[in-house]
Amino acid sequence: MSAANVLVVEDDAELLQVMTRALEAAGHNVLAAGAGEEGLKVFRAEPPDLVICDIVMPDRDGIELIPEMKGLHPGVKLLAISGRQMIGTLDVLSLARRIGADATLAKPFSTEALVTIAEALLASG
Repeated sequence: MSAANVLVVEDDAELLQVMTRALEAAGHNVLAAGAGEEGLKVFRAEPPDLVICDIVMPDRDGIELIPEMKGLHPGVKLLAISGRQMIGTLDVLSLARRIGADATLAKPFSTEALVTIAEALLASG
């Protein structure tokens, strides 16, 4: 598979670094954003092939970002990640799918699982 441009939007700086390194090791070009608003700015400036987006973040969360990004570029692949399955009675990962995420991944996850799902989404082109 050729190198893809991947945008990772994650407010946990340590996890952001781990995901960035894993995706770069798999041969992809990674843009990283530590918050939702920053992620949207990067997305608008340089639309990637794949967005990996945390759901629960300060400023703008993934539930806001996913439909906005899909609206701007309907062909972009989107992987939603979250460490919180439920917010009250709301299952955030199933909600993410309903609003446009192509796949979801619950934290904690292995870097192998992350890269496998990312590459499957990119291959589904």
